[in-house]
Amino acid sequence: MNTIDELESWMDENDIKNTYTPNARYLTDEGVGLEILNGIFIWYYIERGNRSNIEHFKNESEAVKYIYNYLKNHEK
Repeated sequence: MNTIDELESWMDENDIKNTYTPNARYLTDEGVGLEILNGIFIWYYIERGNRSNIEHFKNESEAVKYIYNYLKNHEK
């Protein structure tokens, strides 16, 4: 799994509600999420409007692998 599209398909297949990837998040969502800024992939946590960047990735593949492992350990 190397792309956000592949990750989103895997999430659909495994009944994981997607509030993580850039196209599925809303400004009001709290918790962890992925944002792409100037080609850098940023995994962050937001609660009550306070945001903390957790990890930075140079490419989509690294970010997707990280999120996939996160979801396997934190969902269901």
